[in-house]
Amino acid sequence: MSSIVLTADTLLGTTPTIGSVEFDGKAFYATAQGTQRGIIPGAQFFRLESNLAGANVSTAQSVFGVSVTLSTSTIYAFEGIYLFSKTAGTTSHTVGTGFGGSATINNIGYNAQGTSNATALTSTSNFGDLLATSATPTVVTGASGSATNFAILKVKGTVSINGGGTFTPQYILSAAPGGAYSTVAGSYFLIYPIGASGANISVGAWA
Repeated sequence: MSSIVLTADTLLGTTPTIGSVEFDGKAFYATAQGTQRGIIPGAQFFRLESNLAGANVSTAQSVFGVSVTLSTSTIYAFEGIYLFSKTAGTTSHTVGTGFGGSATINNIGYNAQGTSNATALTSTSNFGDLLATSATPTVVTGASGSATNFAILKVKGTVSINGGGTFTPQYILSAAPGGAYSTVAGSYFLIYPIGASGANISVGAWA
């Protein structure tokens, strides 16, 4: 199988060559026109193909049952959609989202939106919306005490990694409902590097 391997090097300066593809050891870049260098997302991607049963607990648990490995001194952009369902338990609870794992974080900033209802995953009304600056799980949905419940959570943001290691999308219930949620097939998470940590990320014709 053929492959193209780029050697990490210094970028072509503030005036990149139109049509160029570059690699600096952190991210890939392409310049389509003018000085408008852009990031080529080299995304690590996970999509759930079948439902994954969770636990009837009030502690943080993995959305997908897996973690992604991230590198030292790197900033990443990420997004995900988590779909949850349960069919038992009437203890009132909320659903929150956050991140765990062994990687150490300089800072994180992301938007999380969530909703829950007793009808179906197709409902998109009454989305809670928050801006989070901590990986600690934070409540997104309103409380529900219905035995049958569905929740939709959306996350999108960036994270600056200090020490490399695992990074785990998580959810948390404010109380054990009496029946576990399952992460529903079609849920996904993607994450890709956008540059080195320790400074602003500026890619393109910014002035």
